[in-house]
Amino acid sequence: MVDAIYADSSQQARAMITGQVHRFGSVMQTGDDVVTYSPEERLYHIGSVTGGCIIEDTTGDDEHDSRYSRPVIWRTVASRDKLADTSKNSLGTIATLSQIGDDVFADLTAAAGTSDDSPSAPAQAADNETTDDDETRRITANEGIEKIKDRIVALSWEDMESLVAGLLRAMGYRTTLTSKGGDQGRDVIASPDGLGLTSPRIIVEVKHRGNPMGAPAVHSFIGGLHDSDKGLYVSTGGFTKEALYEAERARVPVTLLNLDQFARVFVDNYETTDLETSALLPLTRIYWPA
Repeated sequence: MVDAIYADSSQQARAMITGQVHRFGSVMQTGDDVVTYSPEERLYHIGSVTGGCIIEDTTGDDEHDSRYSRPVIWRTVASRDKLADTSKNSLGTIATLSQIGDDVFADLTAAAGTSDDSPSAPAQAADNETTDDDETRRITANEGIEKIKDRIVALSWEDMESLVAGLLRAMGYRTTLTSKGGDQGRDVIASPDGLGLTSPRIIVEVKHRGNPMGAPAVHSFIGGLHDSDKGLYVSTGGFTKEALYEAERARVPVTLLNLDQFARVFVDNYETTDLETSALLPLTRIYWPA
């Protein structure tokens, strides 16, 4: 069936799909512990499987498309920032569905403040199982982003402000970092001429902390912008839904960047960063067969 549906895919890709479906539908059992990751929140969600595999109704979709699901009760979350480096590296898996080692799961539950037993999930990829090149490339790229985010989180708030300013310079702007006292929500000012006399003038607020910024903080930032200004708010802790709505209805253009978004924009513009900026967050290009 897989060969017929994915006839245009390589044999390696079809073998990977078959293995994933088998582990998800047959090997995984009710009561097994499961973990999934939210890169935007940098949180690992920990739960337990509560039922069997369900083939979802795909009426109206591609007749060859099948979706499988398992009911799960999500019990708690663990912050990636609280994990040991060995656990962070281990959680970067090649397979879409694989088993977490006992030591790593213990680190996860400790970070979550729970005392769960070791994971019972046996859904582990075989050592000799092939992996589709496209899937490997996608996951490797995402793993790179996560490691870059780890480095960004470890920066001091002063270096974080400098990194944001460096990104804007890489995008063609000239920047000025404001004084540390009484900046009135203006950590960086960017403009084509560096003086703020040529449009656009971008006013930047940088918050380097673990908690998400709420609507009042974003509202205050917007209130300090002139009608001709553009606003950029960078928060490594993310934003609440209310804060996102506050930016959407602002009278002037305002862009909010969480940690994941900032890291991806930084990577896209890394080749044009200056030495000062690249020294704060040095990256290496990885080449992949076309």
